[in-house]
Amino acid sequence: MSKINLHLISDSTGETLGAISRAVMSQFKNVEVQEYMWSLVRTKQKIEEAVKLIKEKPGIVLYTILDQELLDYLIDECDSEKIVAISALGEIINVFSNYLGKETIKTPGRQHLLDKEYFKKIEAINFTINHDDGKKVDDLDEAEIILVGPSRTSKSPTCAYLSQRGIKAANVPFISGIEMPKILGELKKPLIVGLTINPEILIQIRKNRITMFNQNITEENKYVALDEVKGELLEARKFYSRNRWAVIDVTRRSIEETSATIIQKFNNHVRNS
Repeated sequence: MSKINLHLISDSTGETLGAISRAVMSQFKNVEVQEYMWSLVRTKQKIEEAVKLIKEKPGIVLYTILDQELLDYLIDECDSEKIVAISALGEIINVFSNYLGKETIKTPGRQHLLDKEYFKKIEAINFTINHDDGKKVDDLDEAEIILVGPSRTSKSPTCAYLSQRGIKAANVPFISGIEMPKILGELKKPLIVGLTINPEILIQIRKNRITMFNQNITEENKYVALDEVKGELLEARKFYSRNRWAVIDVTRRSIEETSATIIQKFNNHVRNS
């Protein structure tokens, strides 16, 4: 097992750095990462504090710093200690700048200004929270994406991820033998996606969930019985088919991968509406 100290230094929230670092590290097996996040680094004092820790725990520095004075200080200090410091967006921004023939607007955290996109994101998050697990169904026509699926098919976390992208996402549980809300068959605007999963994987997820809450697992428990779960998933697939909904198998898919597929389908849905 290899170990690495990873210092993320941002003049904004650090969300971009976090996403980039996770994407990069996912390409390496058996690497233990000790992550140090420094966000809103916009003063000499803050950058000095970060540099002090970098020297104490050397590794790789990944940064998004626009202030030239702070950046020069960081680079000089890292160079003096032979510590690798990498601009997360520098090369990409340069390519865009050259292609567009324009200079960048050097405003720290500009992507997080309180603009229309920000308020759209907040509205989407609030909508998703209020429409989780079938809490509200009377106004589902206001949703942009609706996920339907049996228990533990990642409906809620996927909706949460989509809401972070500014998409109003709701989810409705499919429960075998329980009539689904009639409004689902009447909706025209939202993209509705049915989620399915390998039954053995679903059973294991459900068992882990039961154990987490210190509940007993018995063979008679229909929630984790193989034949019952297979029947539940088959019933769900038939329901999706009758409604002509898109279906995604979330087996061995991460939330990000499932969401990316849903967003592609959503974009096609919007274009064809």
